[in-house]
Amino acid sequence: MRPSPDARKIDDFRIEGTRQLSESAIKDSIVTTESSWISYLAPWILGPEWFDPLTWQADLRRIERFYEARGFYQARILEEEVLPVGKDWVKLLVRLQEGEPSRIHAVTITGLEALSSDMREAVTGRLPLQRDDIFLEEDWARAKALLGSRLREFGFAEANVTGEAVVDVESSRVTLTLEVVTGPRYRIGKIFVATDANPQVPARLIADTALPDLPPGAFFSESALSSAQARVFQLGVFAGVKVNRGLPDRAHATLPIVIDTREAPFRSFRLGGGLGGDLIRQEVRVVAEYTNRNLGLSRLVFKNSMLDRLTLKGKFGLAFVPNVIDVVRGLPLAKWGPVWRFLAEYEVPRLFELRTLALQASAEINRTLDNAFDYDAFEPKLGVVWRPAVDVTIFPSLNANIFLLRTPLTLQETGSNSALGCPTQPEVCVIGYFDLTAEWDRRDNRAEPREGFYLGLNASAGVWQSTTVRPFARITPEARGYISFGPEKQVTIAARLKAGSLFAPDNETPIVMRYFSGGAGMRGFQTRRLSPLRAVPTYQPNPPENPSCAGEFGCPRVAKLDWTKGKTLPVGGSGLVEASLEVRWSVTENWVLALFNDWGSVTVNNLFAQQDFFSTFYTAIGLGVRYRTPLGPIRIDLAFRLPFVGGSQVVDRADTQAYQSAPGCFFGLGSQYAGWEPYSYAATPAPGAGLPDNLCSAHLSIGEAF
Repeated sequence: MRPSPDARKIDDFRIEGTRQLSESAIKDSIVTTESSWISYLAPWILGPEWFDPLTWQADLRRIERFYEARGFYQARILEEEVLPVGKDWVKLLVRLQEGEPSRIHAVTITGLEALSSDMREAVTGRLPLQRDDIFLEEDWARAKALLGSRLREFGFAEANVTGEAVVDVESSRVTLTLEVVTGPRYRIGKIFVATDANPQVPARLIADTALPDLPPGAFFSESALSSAQARVFQLGVFAGVKVNRGLPDRAHATLPIVIDTREAPFRSFRLGGGLGGDLIRQEVRVVAEYTNRNLGLSRLVFKNSMLDRLTLKGKFGLAFVPNVIDVVRGLPLAKWGPVWRFLAEYEVPRLFELRTLALQASAEINRTLDNAFDYDAFEPKLGVVWRPAVDVTIFPSLNANIFLLRTPLTLQETGSNSALGCPTQPEVCVIGYFDLTAEWDRRDNRAEPREGFYLGLNASAGVWQSTTVRPFARITPEARGYISFGPEKQVTIAARLKAGSLFAPDNETPIVMRYFSGGAGMRGFQTRRLSPLRAVPTYQPNPPENPSCAGEFGCPRVAKLDWTKGKTLPVGGSGLVEASLEVRWSVTENWVLALFNDWGSVTVNNLFAQQDFFSTFYTAIGLGVRYRTPLGPIRIDLAFRLPFVGGSQVVDRADTQAYQSAPGCFFGLGSQYAGWEPYSYAATPAPGAGLPDNLCSAHLSIGEAF
């Protein structure tokens, strides 16, 4: 809408004379902007930008301030023009002279004379104010804030930092003086707890939980407040926790600590649903969860115990393998059916009255449909969780996994026992092992991290039952890192590296404990398709036994194995390497774009015994889109595997004469095969990285890839 009868639209806006700072960055810092091309073609979607003389004059000053904030105090606007174009439009032009940037000549810090030399070095080290650097107002403000934060970490809770920057415009030199008033160095005093009316959690328990991070008499630090706040929140019964310092006692140089808590409902029930999958497995599901955060059962064993938590989780869904379309068409090895997972988990905090220990027991019943096998499983677990710090978790546990394994009949008949490890139906596969999980998690947000790092290690050792009882051991370390930058940290670089090896005599291991990749682990393959493969023959129907009923519903047919053609099923390996590098850009508050490069390999033998690792080491590049929701980002990733990195996957074809390969991209795109039959059949796959799988993959899920 035209703001006034004589208002004119902005046709073009140019800034001339920019050399060291970009024109686009300047335009982003001011209000006046040119009309979008959309306003010419579809003004009802996006209207034009209107010229306002008052805003224009303010923006001219903003341009000079933009340069000053970045150290260009010699910058001047030489000329500005508002040129009429026709009756309703204007063109804007700004010509400027940037001049030379002002650089830091000297930095002086006063007020730290009473500190020890080591303390002074820790407080002043690596400040973003170095001699000969361009003087940036942002770095100047950050340096003052950083000095104050470091002093508070040493107990100077009332430290105050002021400063003076003297800019010599003619010589382009800046002299900086920082004046520090440390105030007294405080120690931690009494802990006070503020709770809801009639709280269920005693104030004594809350204070005792925070005590390891806030021991009375220790020097005050803001990081101790953050750690204590996180530790109290880990009790799992509070909707909000805030740990602050109280009014200082200057006479005794102590600071009281105030812990403010707000209890959440002690019983909760959640119900939801979702879908997920890729091109070889789709699933629709309903999930439910019930939690009682103060069951009271632990008091039967530990007199003063409380806040023992019972969690019941259930998932029921339908899975389609490899996809809904193949199931509807009734193609060989296509299948669908119910899947479920029911988990009961019980945790007792403060085991033996120790703040850092918790007892955890769980039992899970689940049913899984996979490309190579299906199973029903019962998985009990008993362990002790040790949290020596709020971001460190060490969880040793004893586990017993009991599987009722089923495979396609072809894999049972044609595959040796080593293909599966475990016996197949009606026998069960029993695995017992000791498991150790260790995590050091310094991410700022587990659902969508932007800063920090994660280090993890999983190690297992145990025995499993096949024709005899056999031992195995597995170790899998992982590292992730995140860094963000740009305005409001809109851009995040995320990296991940994971490796693993499974050790066993003669490399005989149960299929359910082996490594698989693909999906979120390596997006160049569909879920679990990066793996050593077994080729199995498919079934072909014979003509009806009674030709008179041909074409009628229910007319009997006899299926037989077709050894001339087969499909490949993943059977897992003993070595794993996964690596990812991803750049995430928050385009808007809810939409995120991602560019990624994934690497991955699953080897037949463990990594130390593998002879030709790089022949099965693959890489993929791709594009992802995320939409943020309260449950986490909905993620769509499209990936393309580079055909010149790595060779074909390891395939054991046994007696199958030829098996299916999928060259090209989706539906055979880029190959000579028609879209309705984008497959070739040969005794070995055509040359290409990762064949027999095609070069493209798609993934849909909730939550970040890592």
